[in-house]
Amino acid sequence: MSHRLSLAILAVAVLLPAMLAAQRDEGQYVILSAQYGTAEHHVDVTDRLRELARSDRPFRMGNSTFGVDPDHGRVKALRIYARGQNGEERMFEFREGSTVDGSQFRGWRRGDWGRGGWSGNWGGRGAAQPEMTAALDNLRQAQQHLQAANNNKGGHRERAMQLIDQAISEVQQGMEFAERH
Repeated sequence: MSHRLSLAILAVAVLLPAMLAAQRDEGQYVILSAQYGTAEHHVDVTDRLRELARSDRPFRMGNSTFGVDPDHGRVKALRIYARGQNGEERMFEFREGSTVDGSQFRGWRRGDWGRGGWSGNWGGRGAAQPEMTAALDNLRQAQQHLQAANNNKGGHRERAMQLIDQAISEVQQGMEFAERH
């Protein structure tokens, strides 16, 4: 065998595995965040998922995988929130006991993802917050009653209306915070 052919074969043998690994690490979606649990009780597992991804092997997902059981006695899910190449956001759900393969995620093995940016929460963008919504409704109703009340209350009616305005603002800020985290 010629010296050039030997060098070419050696180069292919050395570079081909790295090229194939790089291709496996270039999926369609970039992970923004990962949550594990149920709608009622879940935890952020983005950092732990990054550790698992670096092994570049599929894994079976469950409580022992993440070292936590956020909702005892209930079937949980891993939700991976990601952004596609066109900017669309998507949620991938893996039920407890299922196998997770990161081939659809860009940078999976390298772990250069999960730095935030998900605009939703467990249920996705704008998930329902029934208790906070009910609180807003009740505050607005109290506000209407105070506005309809007789003015002569020694300044207490006006102060109560100011406090309700402040409470409405706090509830709205809390809802916005929950949607971002």
